[in-house]
Parts: sequence; C-alpha cells; structure tokens
Amino acid sequence: NDKCAAGTGRFLEIMADRLGITQQQMADLARSGEPTKISSMCTVFAESEVISLIGRGEPRENIARGVIESVVSRVATMASQAAGAPYYLTGGLCENAYVVERLGALVGSPVTTSPQARFAGAIGAAIRAQALA
Repeated sequence: NDKCAAGTGRFLEIMADRLGITQQQMADLARSGEPTKISSMCTVFAESEVISLIGRGEPRENIARGVIESVVSRVATMASQAAGAPYYLTGGLCENAYVVERLGALVGSPVTTSPQARFAGAIGAAIRAQALA
C-alpha cells in the first residue's frame, strides 16, 4: 500500500528508494545525521518533502535520520498507550535495527523483535483462515 503507509516499513522503503539507498544504508546513514524535520505523515507528501530536501542539498544522512525519527515518533505515540507493557515490534519496521533502537529509547523500554516478525500479519491471517476453513 503506497497510498497510506505512514508508520510502516513500506514508508521507509519508499523513502530509501527516493534517496537512492537501501533500508540498511538508511539506518547506517541516520546514525550519523542530524534529523531534518519531515512534517507530513502522508507518504506521498513526505516523498515530495524528501525530493525537495535532496534538491536543496540537504545531506542524505540528515534526511534519513528525519525520516526514521518521523516514523519512530508516530509508532512511539501509539505504543505509549500500553505504558509498562513489554514491546514486541512486528512488520517491516522490525528489520531496521536503528528503528528498533530509537523506538526503545523513546518508549523507555527495550523493544524485542525476531527474524520472522516481518511476517506476523501474514501468519496470523493464515491461522485465522485455517480456523475458518
């Protein structure tokens, strides 16, 4: 879903593509950057912001950091509703170690994930479909 992917791994994929880098490179670059404000939550508008920032010569590491901080702050806001609970990250964001690290810092608790966590939604859907069959 490219239309509304705010706060998802797909959002990071789109922004990494716009920067001409991989998601791993984005995580590596973000660690050394100063966050540039990405104000739009909408993927399409955020993509336009990133293109404008590139055109203005903003360092890619700053853009990468801004993109990741934007996503992490949205996820942390949702996660704060379960304050004190253990956190387990699933979906596409779990493959970005820097996202996991920053999210843990923002929620003030370790965030756990696993190599299969990206597929949690699909696994859940398969289990549900099997139960309904």
